[in-house]
This record gives sequence, C-alpha cells and structure tokens, in this order.
Amino acid sequence: MVERAHQDPRKVTARPLWLPAGLVRSRAWARTVSLLALAASDLLALAAALGMAVGARISLLPVLSRGFERPTYPLAHYAALWWIPVVYLTALAYTGLYTRRDPYWEEVRRCLQAATIAVVLMFAALSVAKTGGDVSRPVVVLAWGILLVVLPLLRGATKEALFAAGPWRKPALLVGHGRRAAALLEALRRNRTLGYDVVETIADPAEAPHRAVAAGAREVILAIPELGRAEFLHLVERLREVAENVVIAPDLAEAPVLGVEVIGLLEDRALLLRVPNNLLKPWNLAVKRIFDLAVASALALGLAPFVAAAGLAILWESRGPAFHVEPRVGRRGIPFACYKLRTMFRDADRRLGAYLAANPEAAAEWQRFRKLRTYDPRVTRVGRFLRRYSLDEIPQLLNVMRGEMSLVGPRPYLSPETALIDHDGLTDVRPGMTGLWQVSGKNALDLRERSRLDRWYVNNWSLWLDVIVLVKTVPVILGAR
Repeated sequence: MVERAHQDPRKVTARPLWLPAGLVRSRAWARTVSLLALAASDLLALAAALGMAVGARISLLPVLSRGFERPTYPLAHYAALWWIPVVYLTALAYTGLYTRRDPYWEEVRRCLQAATIAVVLMFAALSVAKTGGDVSRPVVVLAWGILLVVLPLLRGATKEALFAAGPWRKPALLVGHGRRAAALLEALRRNRTLGYDVVETIADPAEAPHRAVAAGAREVILAIPELGRAEFLHLVERLREVAENVVIAPDLAEAPVLGVEVIGLLEDRALLLRVPNNLLKPWNLAVKRIFDLAVASALALGLAPFVAAAGLAILWESRGPAFHVEPRVGRRGIPFACYKLRTMFRDADRRLGAYLAANPEAAAEWQRFRKLRTYDPRVTRVGRFLRRYSLDEIPQLLNVMRGEMSLVGPRPYLSPETALIDHDGLTDVRPGMTGLWQVSGKNALDLRERSRLDRWYVNNWSLWLDVIVLVKTVPVILGAR
C-alpha cells in the first residue's frame, strides 16, 4: 500500500504511484479526443441550425422578407461572424457540457439551457454593439428552435461513437452482488452517455483496491449497503488512492431520486440530502396546469377531424355510441367520467366471461394484468386499430381541459383495481393520459408493477419529467407497443 500521507503535497502527482505513466497519458489523450469531438459536434449542430434557419427565412417565411430593405444574408455571412460560435461554445461550457457526464435526459436539459443562454447572450451583444443589421433576428430565433432538437441529437450520436471507439469509455469496477448489483450494471450499460464501462464485478470489498488496479478501473462503484460504517469509510479511503473517483450507490429503495440536493456542512463535516416534494409547491402545480391546458387545447384542435372520422368508423362497424364513458378514480379519490372512443362490442362483458371460462390461460392472464395482451374477444376490428396506437384515448384531452386529468400522471384506475394495489399517494395528483408505465413496458407490466412506477412518478415529479414522458410516448405510439 502506498503511504501518501507522508509525502510532500507539492510533489504528489495526479496519478497513483503504482499506475504506469503510459496509462495516465492515454487517459489525457482520451479526454482531449472526447473534448474536441464534442466541440466539433456542437459547432456542426450550430451550422446545421443556422443553415436550416436561413433556408426557412428565405423559402418558408416569405412574408417576413417583404418590406425589408435589409437583405437576407446567406449562411456564409454568419460563418464569418466569429463571435457567434464563441458565445455559443461559452454558453455550453458554462452549463457544464464539457466537464460533466450526465444521464441522457439530464444532458438534454442542459443542452436546452445552453442553447437558450447562447441566444439571450447573442441578442444582448447585438443590442450593446448596435450591429443588428448584420444579423437577422428571425434567423436567430429559428436557429434556436432548431438547435433545441439538433444539439442533443448530435451530442448523443457523438458520445455513442466515442464510446464505441474507446475515448468516451471510463473503465469502472463494480463492487456488489445479487439482484441489486445486476440491476445497477444493466442501468449503467443503458446510460452510455455516462461512459461507464464496467470491466469487472466483484462481491468481496476487500479485493476492490487490488482489482481496481489490475483491471485499470478509473472509477469504483460501491453497491454494498450492508457494509458497516467503519469498514465502509476505510474502504473508500483505500480506493481513493487508486481510483479517480469512488461512486456510492446507496440503497434507498423507492425513495425520490430526481432533484435530490447534496448539502455538505464544512464545519461539522456532515452530509445532508435534501429531498424535494415538488407537488406541495403551488407554483409548480400552476405551471403544470398551464402546460396541460396549452398542449391539450392545441392537440384537441388538431386531432378533432381524426376523432370525427374514427367515430364514424365505429358507428359503421357496430351498434352503440361512438364514445365510451367510464367512471375512474381521480384526484383525492373523487370519481370522474373518463372519455374514450368505443373499442368494444356492446355485450363485451358477456363475451369476456365466456372466453375466460373456456380459456384458463387467458383467465390467469386477466387475473394478473387486468387485460388480455394477445386476443381480446370484446374488441372490434376498428377498436383493435385504435388500441394498437392508443388512439382511443384521444378524447381524454377533454378530461385534461376540464381539470379531471393531466397529460402525464398515474393511470386512471378503476375503482375495483384500487383494492388490488397499494394506491396510497397515487391520488395526490390528477391521473394522466400517459405515464411512466406506458413508456416502460406497457402491456408487459402487471398491475402492481404499473402502480409502483406510478408511485415513483409521484415521488419524483417535475415539469421536466413530464416533458421526458411525453417525448418518450411518441415512439411508443408510433411503434404500436
């Protein structure tokens, strides 16, 4: 073991004494390559956004071009304005996009923040320097909107390529065992924007320092909550001598994890974790309601012709109304009328009872999932199409506008279903048209697993989480999953 405590701090190098210098040099090379590749990707995103904005300004927005004496400059003109990429890259650096390794959706949030800061700084620079004639403000606004999409997409693709090539990989040792370690390993493999390349997993904490060196691990991830306090602190101290970082994965079960703030008390050498409850803040609820109203109103207006056509198809195929109204459990446990396009025959209950009586496997599936995932005798042909793409739920936009539902939230449960699950906390918010379980497996999840995901959503709610769920809902619907 290296005795670092007796060394002169001025002579301590960045690398542990027993690591070869070549390995440290390769790490510096990987960081440099990653930084340059990300900067190039970001500049490409800026060029693409400006190019599309200029094209839209000239071709798609001719009305804005009339009556102006100033010409619409080509992309080459903006390329010559050196201060634009400088301001842009500065905003990205300020938000930590060149120094942090975040999960994908947190990086997307930082990209949106950086793009917005960059545009604000550009407008400020134009106002101060009074050089607005050189830059078209509509082009800047259009470029900002395009950048919100292009920047995170290009960054994600660049990090995937860097991970595959090697520079973005950060060799890591995982210390843990059992299902929890396996689940953590799978989570790290899915979140490749973090760059973790788990080269080895061990169960014995005593072997961690030696195995970290042997495996060339830059970080060590500890998933061993059963270790005693003294042993744990001693292990962390030993690992800090051989690894760049020690990552602690506490076992917090179903506790909130998003938005948790770490507070370090210097004088008392204490660590605090502040867990927010965003749903207790009236301002957050007001913002969520305004967001729901704005998006639901726009969607309802745009989808009205489709709902009318679907209603006619339903009436043509089978007898009965075009819409189905069903009581569901709403906020604070208050029942409400949930609207859907009718997808079943009028004698659906009779058909279901006969089918379950004749098919024991289907009866077991119904008991577990409260739905039939393969064949449901109650559903019409038009209904199968509507259900496949979740189009039967479009009328719930009316529930959203009436304040009975939200765009994103827990599932609107039937009253009998609440007896089968632990629904405490699920009625603290309005039920949603979509939610975590819909984008995390949909029909593959049983009723209890869906309620667990709904509770996780309630505990971790934020407006950004709603945006993430809505974005992830689109490919789920288009893929008919």
